Amino acid sequence: MSIVDAERAVIGAIIKDSSVLRKVQAEVMPSDFYDGRLGDIYRGITHMSTTREPIDYLTVYGHLAEWGVVGVELPQLAAWVDAVPTASNADFYAAQVRQASLARGLKVIAARVQEAADTMPPEQLISRTADELRDLREHHTIEDVHAMALDEVLTQEVEYDWVIPDLLERRDRFMITGIEGGGKSTLIRQLAITAAAGIHPFREYPIDPVRVLVVDAENTEKQWGRETRRWAPSMNMLDGQDMYKRLHLACMRRLDLTKDIDLGMVHRLVDQYSPDMLFIGPMYRLAPKLNNDEDAAPLLGALDTLRDRGLALVIEAHAGHQTNPQGERDLRPRGSSQLMGWPEFGYGLRRSKKNPLHVDMVRWRGDRDARGWPAKLGRAAPGVTGTQRWPWRPVD
Repeated sequence: MSIVDAERAVIGAIIKDSSVLRKVQAEVMPSDFYDGRLGDIYRGITHMSTTREPIDYLTVYGHLAEWGVVGVELPQLAAWVDAVPTASNADFYAAQVRQASLARGLKVIAARVQEAADTMPPEQLISRTADELRDLREHHTIEDVHAMALDEVLTQEVEYDWVIPDLLERRDRFMITGIEGGGKSTLIRQLAITAAAGIHPFREYPIDPVRVLVVDAENTEKQWGRETRRWAPSMNMLDGQDMYKRLHLACMRRLDLTKDIDLGMVHRLVDQYSPDMLFIGPMYRLAPKLNNDEDAAPLLGALDTLRDRGLALVIEAHAGHQTNPQGERDLRPRGSSQLMGWPEFGYGLRRSKKNPLHVDMVRWRGDRDARGWPAKLGRAAPGVTGTQRWPWRPVD
C-alpha cells in the first residue's frame, strides 16, 4: 500500500465508522499527512466529532469548501470509503501515515546535515541536529491522556517511594542554598555519603543503602577528600557493606546543561551508575547565565530530564545578594524567579545569631509535602571529640 493509499484509507475508515477516530488520534496528527488536503479533512472530521455532528461522506463533502479543500469530489470520498474492507484497521493505516511522516522528517534533517557539514563547526552542527531530532520525536509522540475519577484517586496506593525515609523520595527535587562558605557543600557531602552507607543522615538509624552519583562542577576530588576523609570511612563500617561502590563522584569543568553535549554526558553517567540519588551543582555553573526566566527555562528543562529517570535530584545553589528587612542575606537562589518555584523543597542555611556553630534551615519555598527536615543544625566545636561522627547534627 502506497502512502497515498494509506492516507485515503484513514479518511475512508473514519467516514465508514466514526467510532474508530479515537484509535486514529492515538497514532496520527493532521500535519502527518503528505497530502495536505487529506490532513485538512482529517482535522475537520475531528472537529465534527467534538461537536457531535454526524459523520458520513455527504456531510464531510458539505464542509470541504469551508475547510479550504479543493480538488476532492463527492465520488472520490465515496470511493475511499468503499475501498476500506473494514474500519477496524484504521489504526494500522494511521501508523503507516505516521511512520512515513517521520521518514520524511529524517530525510529533511539529513539533507540539512549534509549541506552544512562543510561550513558549520561540527559541535554546533551536532547540537543543532540533536535539537531537530528531539523536536521531530516529540512532534510525533502522541500520549493517550486519561482523566481519573475521584474514587480512583482516593483508592490509589499512597505509599512513599523513599530514597531517604521522611526526607526524599524518587523524583523529588531538593534545592539547598546558602552564602559562600556557609556549610551547604558540607551538608551535600553528608547527605550523599550517609545515604550510600545506609544511614539516615540526621537520625543515624539504618536505612536501605542507595546508589549515589555526585556531579560537582565546582570542587575537585582533592577538596572532597580533604573534607570527608576524617569521618567518611567510619560510615562504611556501620552497616557492614561496601559504601564505596555505591557512591561515585564526577568532578568536572563548568557545565552547560542547555547544550546536548554536556547534558548527554551526565545522562551517560546516569546510564553507567544507575543512581537512586543525583547530587549536582552548583546551579550557577550548570548554565552560562540565569538572570531571567528565558535563561533559566532551558536549564530547568534539562534537569527535569534527569529527574524523570526516576531518581531524587539534589541541587546546590548560591543565595542572592539581597537582604531582607531584618538585614539578613536573602536565601532564595540567585537568578531567575523560576528557580524559586521549580523544586519541591527549597531550603537555605543561615548562621545562627546565638551560636556560631549552628545554622538555621530556612524554607524559602513552601514544601509541597510534609517532610522531616531539621529546623536547626549544629557542628562540633573545633578540636572536640565525642559521639558526633559527621559534620552536621540536628539541634533540638
